[in-house]
Amino acid sequence: MKKGFLKYGFALIAFLMLSCGEIPVDWSRTFDSKDTIPYGTYILHQELENLFPDSKVTNITQNTYDYFDEIQYEYRSDHYIFIYDEPFLDESTWEKVLEYVNKGGSAFISMPIDNPVFEKYLGTKVGSMFLVKEKQAVSLSVKAPNGEKRYVYEKGFGSSYFSAFSPETTEVLGYLEYNGEKQPNFLKVYYGNGFFLLHTEPIAFSNYHMLKKNHYQYVTDVFSYLNPEDIIWDNHRMHRRQSGERNNGGFFNGLNFIMKHEALRWALFLLITLGLLYLFFNSKRRQKAVRIVLPYPNYTLDFAKTLSELYRYNADHTAMVKYKINYFLEQLRQHYNITSKETEKDFTELLSAKSGVDIESCRKLVLTLDIFRSKNYLDKEDFFKLQTLIESFKHKSKNYGRTATRK
Repeated sequence: MKKGFLKYGFALIAFLMLSCGEIPVDWSRTFDSKDTIPYGTYILHQELENLFPDSKVTNITQNTYDYFDEIQYEYRSDHYIFIYDEPFLDESTWEKVLEYVNKGGSAFISMPIDNPVFEKYLGTKVGSMFLVKEKQAVSLSVKAPNGEKRYVYEKGFGSSYFSAFSPETTEVLGYLEYNGEKQPNFLKVYYGNGFFLLHTEPIAFSNYHMLKKNHYQYVTDVFSYLNPEDIIWDNHRMHRRQSGERNNGGFFNGLNFIMKHEALRWALFLLITLGLLYLFFNSKRRQKAVRIVLPYPNYTLDFAKTLSELYRYNADHTAMVKYKINYFLEQLRQHYNITSKETEKDFTELLSAKSGVDIESCRKLVLTLDIFRSKNYLDKEDFFKLQTLIESFKHKSKNYGRTATRK
């Protein structure tokens, strides 16, 4: 009764501790299509099918450079989408994107900081007005067929804009306005046979703002400039896995993920506590299992059966003689503690002395054993000859020194 009360009491305590934990909001800027946190892009990724009903969405799950290297000879005109707050791709990868656009593709890049490759090849440069306070409003506008549309944002925004671009190849499609200052933040840059759509505020495409007021309409207006082709979505998960930000392999990466979340952290502590309590209450001394010692098996009948079956079905006298000799020598070793070796010249005398059999009988028996052991073929007569000598030896030694009634 006491053990049952403790068991259910611990279960109740565990349930209460887990139910009291409040899950905090994760404001990490992942921009991951699998994340439903405020700054993930799960909603936008799901809505791509509605924005582009005739397009196929392809997720890049490998290294971005390798992906563009694989499709470079397919002459595709799909639209590449990259939304993140830093240009973690190396210069060679961005040059691959440039090569892809040059051949007729298009790309939508939303980053709030400068990209050296774009500055070199496209002439664009990103600047910043100043740090935007948390509750101050920032306005984003985008050109539309019926005029410029303006949207007001409050949370999470910066003040990045394009401080330089080439007017010959660039068309301004949108602006950022803060404290009365208006600067371009959305450009269309023509490059080769394709074009880039460059944007400076990836926060506008996050889950938080997709569900905030009419901000989803801003995303719709921006994406209206994309080609109605298939979509290539760069989820940058390979980079996050390699950098350790979201590494699913390894013990310490998993432990780090648990410690970041309060509910999982308390569950881990509770599990460790319950494990220690279990060890404490079950640390009593318990009786060990009694070992069952079985008697040594007797294989004499099995040996006799093997010999009889061998003689009955195969009549292999050579093998039978060999088995007979080995068995006899084993009996000598057990009863007289002597072994037969070719180098031992006194084996006959030793056998005669220990068994009480005359020296001539022992010499004849040992000589026959040596001859039969060296032969490769033995017949029935050889078997009976050996059997006769062994039985004679056993009779003269009185069954290896045993009494006649003892078996």
